[in-house]
Order: sequence, then C-alpha cells, then structure tokens
Amino acid sequence: MILKELNEILKSVVSEVAKEHSVQINPEIEKQIIFEISPDNTRGDYASSCCLKLSKIFGKSPRELAEIIKSLIADKRITEIKVEGPGFINIFISAEQKYELLKNVLKAGDSWGKSNDSSGKVLLEFVSSNPTGPLHVGHGRGAVLGMALANLLENIGFKVTKEYYVNDAGRQISILTSSIILNAYVEDFISEGTYEGDYIKSLASEFKDGFGDLDKEINLGKLDEDKDIRLDSIASYLQESFYELWVKAREFSVDKILEIIKSDLHSFGIIHDNWFKESSLGKANASDSDLSKSLKIIDEKGHTFEKDGAKWFNTTAFGDDKDRVLLRENGEPTYYLTDVGYHKNKIDRNYDHYINIFGADHHGYIPRLTSAFNVMKKDNQEIEFLLYQLVNLYEDGIKKIMSTRRGEFYSLSDLREELGPDVIKFFFLEKKSDHTMDFDMDLAKDESKNNPYFYAQYAYVRCCSILSKASYDPNKEIDANEIASCYEIVSKAINYPVFIKEYALERSPHSLVHFIKEFSAAFHSFYEKSPVITDNEVISNSRLLITVLTKQILKNSFNTLNVTPLEKM
Repeated sequence: MILKELNEILKSVVSEVAKEHSVQINPEIEKQIIFEISPDNTRGDYASSCCLKLSKIFGKSPRELAEIIKSLIADKRITEIKVEGPGFINIFISAEQKYELLKNVLKAGDSWGKSNDSSGKVLLEFVSSNPTGPLHVGHGRGAVLGMALANLLENIGFKVTKEYYVNDAGRQISILTSSIILNAYVEDFISEGTYEGDYIKSLASEFKDGFGDLDKEINLGKLDEDKDIRLDSIASYLQESFYELWVKAREFSVDKILEIIKSDLHSFGIIHDNWFKESSLGKANASDSDLSKSLKIIDEKGHTFEKDGAKWFNTTAFGDDKDRVLLRENGEPTYYLTDVGYHKNKIDRNYDHYINIFGADHHGYIPRLTSAFNVMKKDNQEIEFLLYQLVNLYEDGIKKIMSTRRGEFYSLSDLREELGPDVIKFFFLEKKSDHTMDFDMDLAKDESKNNPYFYAQYAYVRCCSILSKASYDPNKEIDANEIASCYEIVSKAINYPVFIKEYALERSPHSLVHFIKEFSAAFHSFYEKSPVITDNEVISNSRLLITVLTKQILKNSFNTLNVTPLEKM
C-alpha cells in the first residue's frame, strides 16, 4: 500500500531531523507521524499535520519544521510537495503512478481490501435471542450487524467464530413450554403472560399430533391472581404431574423455534458457526460443570462473600453499581452465574478476543460480565461489547407493533417477505448501531435516488450495463487527465484497504455503508458528465477503467456487508 510506504518515508525523515536536533520522539508522538488521505485533490493526494504536533519538541514553528521535512522527502512517485496553511505537508502523486496502483486493484479483484494486518482468534456472539418465538425486527438489526462485523474482521486477518448462545434453560423456556401444553390440551385458561400468536397455536397442534392424548386431564385448579406467581405455579404443576409430557414439550418447543430462527437467519445469509446451549453448562453443584468452575475461580481469588444465605460477587470493586448474587439461598444459580459460566467456557476455548453484540436494554450486563471475565481470563484475552438500539418500523407514517409475548409483532420474516433481505440489511447498517433507528418502509420500496440502497445498487447496475457493451483493455493507451479528473473514485479505489481496516478496527459497518453511498454518488456524477463509450478510443478506454474499478469496489463492499450486488434491476 502506497500510504504505508509514504508513512515509512515520513517517519524516517522526521527521525533524521530529530537526530540532527538531538530530539527524542516517544512512541505516542511517533504514532502521529503519518499521512492521511486527502478529501479532495486541492490538498494533494495525502496530507500530514504532524508538524503541528511536533513543533514544540523541535522548538520551531510548524511551518518552519514542515519546510525542513519537505526538503528531505524524495520519491519518484511524488510530483509535488506543498507546505500550506500553518504547516500542513501535502503530497501529490503522479497520474502514471496512480495508473500503476489501479492495475493492482484490478489484479487483486475480489480480494482487494483484504489484508493480513491483524491476527488472532475472535469469538463473536450475536443475536442470542431466547428461543421463544420468531425473530423480530430488533433481533434482525443485531444479526445484520454481527455478520457484517465478522466479514470486516476477517478481511483484515482475524479468524472469526460466529456464535449464537441458546437460552434453553431459563424461566422463559418454562413459560414457553407451559404455553405449548396449555394450547394443546386445555380449552380454557388465562392466557395473560403466556406466549400467544398463530405460531404457538400451530406448534401446539403439531405437538399434540405427535405426542397424542393424555391419560388424565390437566386440572390447573385455583390459581393466584398475580401473573408471575400463576405462571410459575402452572409450570411446577405440569412438571410434577406430567413429567414426560413436560420434557417432550420443552424439547419440542425449543427445537422447533430454533428451526424457525435458523430459517429466518439463513434467509438473510446469516450463518453461525456454533449454537451453544445454556443447558450444556451443567449444574452449579457438579464439580466438572462450567458453573462450578467459574464459581470456584472467583471464590479462590477472594471476590465472593456470603449474605442472607446467598453467595455474592463483589462486582462493585470492578466498577459495577452494586454487588451481584451468584448462588441463591436455595443453592440455585442466578441468571448472572449462568452468564459467568458461559464466559468461563468461552475463555477455556482459548480465543484472543471476545465480542458480544447485545441489544441496548442489556447495557447493565456490561460491567458485571466484564468484572467476571477479567477475574477468570487468561493472559492477552480481552472482551468488548457492542450495543444496538431498537428499530421502529413505519409504514404510511404509522408505527408497527413490536409486542413479542402476545404474538402480535411484525416479525423479521414479515419484513423480509415484503422488502427482500438486502435492502433491509443496507438500511439496518446505515446508521450507527447505538442510535435508535426509524425504518421507513415506504422509502425502502422507493426506486429513486432518495433510497440509498437503490441508488447504490443502480451505480453497480450501470457499471454492468456499460461493461456488457465494451471492455477496458489494459494493453491500450489511457489518458492521464481522465484519471486525474476522477479524483474521488481513484483515491477511494487505491486506498480501499485502508478504509476497510479502519472500519473493522472501529467496529463500524455503518461507515462502509456511507463509503458506498459516497462512492456510488461519485460514479453517478462521473457517468452523467462523461459518456463512457465514445469515438475516441483512448478516452473510452480510460473511462472504462474507471467503470470497471467502480464495479469492483462496489462488489467488494456489498459482499462485505453481506448484500448481493445486482447486475439488473
């Protein structure tokens, strides 16, 4: 990459000047001795503001220091160096050199943008929705974010494992199991708090057909008016009185809904490598279980205490707002201990980096999980969390319902059937994940430049249409002025790997969406001003080069976002 090479030249020159002036440059300052990609050709192809940061330690004005550095930079690829403003160093690259760099883009093809700049194993957990019903639109945002981030990280050299944590052992699964049994075998019951909707009725019917009739009638008796007490009583009664039925219904419910979830995800091209079940973590009183192992480590390191018959983790010592219970007074694990045990299992699988993508309503989990992870982790293991906010769906200006328990919500599958997966993915990724998103379904259907997905895909379609009529010939002459006049397209194409690395390290797939939008707009502008196929062979070949470059960069960008580039619309 030319930017990396220019940075090495700049660091070498600054080091030489520092040596002459007996100046010591610490590692933090050295990181700032770099060129950046210029936003427009009036500031050169690359610019550095390092002299503004170095001037004090050199005892010179930024501009004076810039002039000294400028005089020592020598490279045949550079046509001009300017010192401008208070001390910016602007470098201009020759059109011939740009042409050579563009050839590298075409040679690399689909792999342009990929590098081995980073290394290590990453375990990326995302979606992890309770298997109690189809995915709703909010889950879809987390799913799309996770897949795009995995692709970005793999593009810069990380080995990524994508994992779904299946909460198949908690209270919500008990409520789900009760809901299936009640709908299958009880004609009249209080549905408040149970899972409802057509999918529950359909699963209940299917389960009854497979399991058959019961030997005795389900008699719920008099139930408490309190919803939560009532639901727990129903679950206890069914487990005790109809144990075989309960076990079969629980297994059936989880498996069937996981099938629905997997189908929803696969229809979006979202594939997890692992589906890790909470039930595999074992019991807290079993010495070989992950729950027991995690509890033992935290205990041995002196971070637990007893209170009211329960065992607590003093997470406040690690920045949490309050201490957390690990074991209840009855010896049963809390949800927190289950999460801790899961992360102990993750740690033992020896990844270098762990990324959890959670809905914003899970923000409180971050300090308590980070506390446990840091107590249990091995050397050089790190954890981070990305949060995504809710999605509000609007159609004809009316907000759609998102209630999952009552089964009235507008599901991710509903949205896909109406719009198709790719426009949804593009829209979900357009805004930074920690910002609430208002998804305008009418805009998503609009086939005009007002729709960013349509406008970006239309740029790719235009490239395909042009290239179906004529091809760029690398053996024929090109016009350097044509290359120079397409600064934004050429600069973004040459420096594409730099952008991809930046977006991956910043965990910002939304930045790649904005890159696509800007890049597409630049091509549309080029197309409208410059007919590609003309009577002048040199001009045509030059513009065909710009077209084939645009197609390649858009293709690679769409693929990284897990969006299919369209050749026709």
